[in-house]
Amino acid sequence: TGDPDFLQKFLNQVRKDYTVGSEDRNDVEFTGQRILWILDKNGKKDYIRIHQEKAIDLLCESEVPKGIADTEKLEPKFHTEFRSLLGSINWIQSRTQYPYCYAFSRLASASANPTVGDLKQLNKLCRQIRSEPAELRFWPLKGILRLLSIPDAAYRNNADKSSQRGQTLFLAEARTKNYNTRGSLVYYESTKIRKTTLSTTVAELYSLMKAYGAAQLVRGLWKDISGDTADIHMRTDANNLVTTASTTHVPEQQETIHMIQMLRKEACSGSIADLAHVATNDCLAECLTKASANSLNLRNAVMTGILKNIDCH
Repeated sequence: TGDPDFLQKFLNQVRKDYTVGSEDRNDVEFTGQRILWILDKNGKKDYIRIHQEKAIDLLCESEVPKGIADTEKLEPKFHTEFRSLLGSINWIQSRTQYPYCYAFSRLASASANPTVGDLKQLNKLCRQIRSEPAELRFWPLKGILRLLSIPDAAYRNNADKSSQRGQTLFLAEARTKNYNTRGSLVYYESTKIRKTTLSTTVAELYSLMKAYGAAQLVRGLWKDISGDTADIHMRTDANNLVTTASTTHVPEQQETIHMIQMLRKEACSGSIADLAHVATNDCLAECLTKASANSLNLRNAVMTGILKNIDCH
């Protein structure tokens, strides 16, 4: 960033101090990620595309031991191959392959002592990524921008009866009277909830507060880049959290008192500029918390830049 004079002086100094392999303003490959401008039919810049096709093409399924039940633990040789493939997938799922975060998270939890069945699931995940790879698209956004955080949680939905939380964070245009808005996915996550959760509400509350913390971090990064302090808007399909934030009722469960008080403080002080309910079908983080959820809505949001019904409440 900077004016043309500054950029020219800066680039001249960089070229003097370092050997520059290649320079390009429209198509760059960096740490295995290819970042390029996509032009429209008139030759104007339409959106930025980020993909990892080379890394995905290098993915290769691991050998599965024959004649052994799925419940049997892997031998050291196959355990090493399991961790190797898992590590390869870890990089791409954390950068661009957002639909596969949940499946990866579950396999990562089993990596300390995986079974033959876990290895088969890892190979299946490898095939899915190769057959239906995802990509990120960053769209031109107008006006004063906001950070739109959409968390979700699944209570004891995993095979080991643990709870899962996920979140998506979009840089989006300002809220209007329209139900839809435009935005780009800038952060996403899916991970097991390591705290003991006694209900769906507790899991949703924990996920929401974690997502708020991530939004605070990204807001600081965005302020460094743009000079603007973006408002944080949050959407959750747990309507009881939205109503609880505006009441003074003391919860009965001790572990939720602190988190609810924090939620009320942030919501009422304006730190969370907008907290609202969203239908489960429009909760774009749902596919990051359970295997049964379809990632189609999230894929469409990323590919089109349109977040449907996200401001209807």
